[in-house]
Amino acid sequence: MPDFKVTKYRIRVGEGHREPDAPFSAVLLADLHNASYGNNNERLLAEIRNINPALVLVAGDMITSAKEPQMDAAIALMNELTRKYPVYYANGNHESRLKEKSEEQQETYEKYASAIRSYGVHLLENTCETLEIHHMPICVWGLELPLEYYGHFHSAQPTAQIIDELLGKPDTADYQILLAHNPCHFEAYTAWGADLTLSGHLHGGIIRLPLLGGLVSPQCRLFPKYDRGLFSEGDAKLVVSAGLGSHSIPLRINNPPELVVLDFV
Repeated sequence: MPDFKVTKYRIRVGEGHREPDAPFSAVLLADLHNASYGNNNERLLAEIRNINPALVLVAGDMITSAKEPQMDAAIALMNELTRKYPVYYANGNHESRLKEKSEEQQETYEKYASAIRSYGVHLLENTCETLEIHHMPICVWGLELPLEYYGHFHSAQPTAQIIDELLGKPDTADYQILLAHNPCHFEAYTAWGADLTLSGHLHGGIIRLPLLGGLVSPQCRLFPKYDRGLFSEGDAKLVVSAGLGSHSIPLRINNPPELVVLDFV
């Protein structure tokens, strides 16, 4: 794999939430698709260790759901990360697709999920977990939308009510981090109550054009709105990773793989 770049975003917690007593960082991983940067992802791990985040947040598609799913590099990476950091992981469409395919692939997913859980990964399948960092209360949610929300050319559009039925209502006293693989539904995530949504899925638009941004989404739509970067909707924020790997279209032009760092202040 070619080298990845490191992109940093400054996240202000804002009014209405208890700010941390001291700044801290989190690393966002998305769309690895079982890629490896050096032997056993040593280059990726070295960069993460250099950042030394308070936690690692995973927005899905760390594996591929091909006929013979590829997941050895992703499993090894989770094993190494959990030795030092708390890891919170939400499924993407590739993990979800394995769960909804043949019985054999469902068993493959269960083996994958069991393996990473055994290392200590917090696998959030439409669930949440709470934690506190520097006296800042945080709730991390993992949203797993049905595959109808990933359709090509046309897909269903979730509402805040649908998300509420999947997850339940957030506690507004905590800072709500939503791991939601598909960024296209940012408005619904915000209406549900997410303070910060973390996504991937669009691979940065695959080909990036000057001034215009990403060219095409995995849904075969031109110039997707939330292709890569930091977006705001009132006080709510969305960070979209360009991803660390690729799958069916192994192409990136002006669009290097990306490791995202979130600096909370």
